[in-house]
Amino acid sequence: MRPKIAKKAPGERLVKRMPLRTKWILCAAAGILLFGFGLSVVATAAFKKGMNEAFYIWFLLGLYGLILTSLGLVCLGQAVRFRLLMDINKKMNKQEKELAKQIKKLNHLGEVLRNKEDKKVEKKEDKKDDRKEKPNQRKVNEKPKVEKQENPATTDEV
Repeated sequence: MRPKIAKKAPGERLVKRMPLRTKWILCAAAGILLFGFGLSVVATAAFKKGMNEAFYIWFLLGLYGLILTSLGLVCLGQAVRFRLLMDINKKMNKQEKELAKQIKKLNHLGEVLRNKEDKKVEKKEDKKDDRKEKPNQRKVNEKPKVEKQENPATTDEV
């Protein structure tokens, strides 16, 4: 029986779930510390070179200091990236809220217009119905027309 091993490291999952603000603060702090410590190590290596220490001592110390300084700059760059993402997300959320308000307003206006159109259509249908009924209706004072029939006896036909 094999144990189930996660494909990702636990720290990777933790960082992925972390909010942008926390990532920004951690990267900024780590970047500043690494950059400052790297510069001090480079300064120490320069001091050791000036004191005529062995080549490999000041060279390796200087190399280590430059690596730390570079890592600090990379962490600061990541912090700037996270900060930009935070700002962009904030602006996007604001725009989404404004769009939602505008859509809600437009939906309301659309409903009002639809109601008005429905009322107009109903009025038109009522008018059409009234027009259709009028020819069939008789006026109260009007007498029904009776066609005169010719009396067969009065005709001159023989």
